[in-house]
Amino acid sequence: MKILCTRNSKNLAKSVAEKLELPLVIPNIRRFYNQEICVSVQEQIGYATVIAATETDNDWIELFLLLDALRAAKDVTLLLTYMGYSRQDQQNPNESMAARMFAKLLETTNISRCVLIDNHSEPLLRLPTHHISARSLFEQDITDKYTLDQVVLVSPDLGGVRRAYDMSRSLRCDFIICNKAKTVFGELKRIDPIGSVKDKLCILVDDMIDSGSTICHASESLIRAGARGIVAYCTHGVLSKGAIERLSNSDISEIILTDTIQKDIVFPSKIRKISIDSLLVDSIRSIVLPICCVS
Repeated sequence: MKILCTRNSKNLAKSVAEKLELPLVIPNIRRFYNQEICVSVQEQIGYATVIAATETDNDWIELFLLLDALRAAKDVTLLLTYMGYSRQDQQNPNESMAARMFAKLLETTNISRCVLIDNHSEPLLRLPTHHISARSLFEQDITDKYTLDQVVLVSPDLGGVRRAYDMSRSLRCDFIICNKAKTVFGELKRIDPIGSVKDKLCILVDDMIDSGSTICHASESLIRAGARGIVAYCTHGVLSKGAIERLSNSDISEIILTDTIQKDIVFPSKIRKISIDSLLVDSIRSIVLPICCVS
């Protein structure tokens, strides 16, 4: 078996390949003069594991073309560390439902199975799909750093309640939620914590940080409610334009992200990265390698 990756996942793929002592194949990706992307793999591959993140439109095109270049492979596993467009999962009249559409497009490729990490929504893929989470990495980090009877786990909105609640039960610490209030035009008006946080360290838990608006507003409301400090743990650092500056100027003392999305930038000191390479290694060992050995 060989590991392949898209351009935005090279660092993570290299770490995974080294830990598994498997060869890493870097696809040849080039553009024509009209900016069309062309992907080629310069060797025959029987069993392939592709590590990719689809943060942008170009990432999706690159991934689909790579999977097509592997159409002769016997078995292809896709480790999709971040699945873009997953937030567009609501079935509204006359509006695209991109999460479902991209899931259907993936089904047209030759992938045998898909592994997703803290995906924002259920993609409803009609092929074997395995869901893994960065939760264990976060829980270990929290246990190592903080006194748990002084900690409150916080969901910054109603959508993340299950995630924060499950972590609080595992860590045996308190848990509260924040409630968003919006204007009639859907703009964020305020966020109110439901529960006591006085003199507690609040740990915000979410699946992603995009603009940073929700988590920054939540931190402000927690400080007003008497919290003595704010820390945030989020799996996917999308960090769209202005997010890093917004987070740097916020009341949050530290933001912990994983490397599901590769960002080739220098982060400010308050943003720390935890690698998910061990999670991917465990997934490949338990899901993929047994199939290769049997075949």
